[in-house]
Amino acid sequence: MKFDTGIAKKYRKSVEDAFDTIVEKGNDLQREIATHILRSKMLVRVRPVSELNASGVTGLIDPGATNERIAEERLSLREGLGEVYIAIAEETIDTGGPRGCEGTFVHEGRHAYDFARTIESFSMADVNPLSVFDPTLYELELEAHKISGDYMLCIDMPEYLDEGVGLMILSRNELGSGCFLDSAGIHRRLFDSYGLSPDGSQGPRASELLRLRVK
Repeated sequence: MKFDTGIAKKYRKSVEDAFDTIVEKGNDLQREIATHILRSKMLVRVRPVSELNASGVTGLIDPGATNERIAEERLSLREGLGEVYIAIAEETIDTGGPRGCEGTFVHEGRHAYDFARTIESFSMADVNPLSVFDPTLYELELEAHKISGDYMLCIDMPEYLDEGVGLMILSRNELGSGCFLDSAGIHRRLFDSYGLSPDGSQGPRASELLRLRVK
């Protein structure tokens, strides 16, 4: 993982601390994704929320250069991550604290991981065309919401669980003791916030979002 230039030390430390916590307290998948990111050249940006219009966003550093690499090389997952950036809003760190920072990198980290899998598979398409990975926006957001909810359950602290319930990712058990991942709530959120559903519009594929061309 590498940082964009000009990031204040306090933001850099918050990001590093967030990944340390994810690796320490996350489940197997969360730790696996965080470790891949940390050992890759994925770029981290910190920008004002007015620029991002979100707590965090994930995309390609240079789509044209990535397409050239896909055409000319066979890329690994970690090399694919090196084509990706995650930008987190300054306000997410300032007001959300560790919870906001960790949550953003769990959610956006899943997007980065899936984008890297897409890049890897596109670069291998000439030798393995049946294994091309190109999920829809619905599939991308479903997995990102599920991993976010699972992380909140792993941490199991009131502020994390309360946020999950508020986002319809988690629901409370009948007697109020603990929470569980709410699949129905996630599907409602995906429809209400994104207009996505498994039986209706699933939105564009990753390749369309990233402007990628298969080899």
